[in-house]
Amino acid sequence: MTRALMLLIAAAAAASSAAGVSPCREAMAEGNDVIATASYTCYEQHRDDWDKFSSNSKCTNITSLTRYDAATCDPILFKYSKCSLQVTKLLKPNNTMDHKAFQTITLKNKCSTDANFAKAYPKCKRTTMKYLNVIRLFVCLKAAVP
Repeated sequence: MTRALMLLIAAAAAASSAAGVSPCREAMAEGNDVIATASYTCYEQHRDDWDKFSSNSKCTNITSLTRYDAATCDPILFKYSKCSLQVTKLLKPNNTMDHKAFQTITLKNKCSTDANFAKAYPKCKRTTMKYLNVIRLFVCLKAAVP
């Protein structure tokens, strides 16, 4: 796997084991880990895209809110992102993310009462879903939920 994929899995594991983490934040870490693990076949199918993504200096900071160039990098990962949503049953027939399934299945409804999540979700959704970048959706949401 590429360094970016390994970093995402490691970050999810570290976040889920941290003491004092809110149930919503823990659910996000677990959901991110589940999607990353399930998406390995997508990584294999779209390895060339991952390699192009990983070698682009504008894309190396995928977990940063400010040092990641979404306009350049998100289109590179689009096929991988779409595949990831398909294998995790989060892609609707119209090729959009099933946000209800994301919240109920992936996050196990642990964020449904979190005010920080509710406030951040519309913005995070708007800024990440043009290219179905669920990785960046998690980055955005994790920044908003303590």
